[in-house]
Amino acid sequence: MEKNILVTGAGALLGQGILRLLNIADFPKKIYTADPDPRSTGHWLGDFAITIPKVSDANYIDALKKVVAAYKIDAILVGTDVELPILAQYKKEFQEYFNCNVIVSSEEVIEIANDKFLTAEFLEQNNFPFPFSVMADSKAKLSEIEEKLGFPLFAKPFDGARSLGIKKIHDHAELMEIYDPESNLVVQQYLDETEGEFTCGCLVLGGKCVAIVSLKRDLRDGNTYRAYRDEHTSKYDEFIIPIAEKLNPDGPVNFQFRIANGKPVIFEINGRFSGTTPIRHFFGFNEVEAVLKFYLFDEKVEQPNLRKGIVMRTWSDLFIDENQIESLKENNILEDPRAEFFNFNLEK
Repeated sequence: MEKNILVTGAGALLGQGILRLLNIADFPKKIYTADPDPRSTGHWLGDFAITIPKVSDANYIDALKKVVAAYKIDAILVGTDVELPILAQYKKEFQEYFNCNVIVSSEEVIEIANDKFLTAEFLEQNNFPFPFSVMADSKAKLSEIEEKLGFPLFAKPFDGARSLGIKKIHDHAELMEIYDPESNLVVQQYLDETEGEFTCGCLVLGGKCVAIVSLKRDLRDGNTYRAYRDEHTSKYDEFIIPIAEKLNPDGPVNFQFRIANGKPVIFEINGRFSGTTPIRHFFGFNEVEAVLKFYLFDEKVEQPNLRKGIVMRTWSDLFIDENQIESLKENNILEDPRAEFFNFNLEK
């Protein structure tokens, strides 16, 4: 039976990654893309493009409900961070009134994942390795972390992403400079990257981590642009699995960590698919396909057999005729969007 799948945030890197994997999922489906901007790249990765209000708009949920009702959407995959809290809030309502599966975790999980201070607090309270953290809104707390750890330290927005706003603190003067009673900065233990940085994608279903893929990665502008898997990459899985199960997300979750004293110390949790979700496909696991088959077809998810190697990310390009853009802009919908795709070597 054909399923109707809606992917929000079609313009975001996350949304595009989800759409790429959805396109190759081996079950019959019709793909609907949603984004406020008619120019969003992901609109040309689906069968039906729709513009919707921004999540900050009061009409966002009502507009989404109209789309779900009109096109009998079976599942919603969330392509931006900003949509996670409100869709976690309305998840049950979409299920009850429209029989639509919103693939998002509980409000509690999203809150922990979206706040780096709460992430560290969750890890500490459950006796997992954690980066010692304080907020920069207290001079007493700043003095405490200085006395406990010394320098260097990291300061970052508690709700930041892609390494935006990160500041390395080298001495007392720099530490005191960031003090502000209204500060949104969390100051954390500096985690050495001698052993590299890792990104780990898990699927947690019914409280059990049913699949896990850990990769070593290189970053550029806060995003993974090279990812590696070798005979050592999965050795930290045994540490991550209990953390994933204690957090108990509903479906996908991503952990980012570095190594301290031989153990992974998580510094960021994403309670969703991640920017490295499409990369994990190249190593042998299509997370998007697996989670949809579980929710829509009641298919069991099993730990995949994974390949070893390196994924290197590249640019590719789309050419879109202006008539399509204008049609989507004017009508808010575009059926069967078509684009000319040029791959890395400029072949169509």
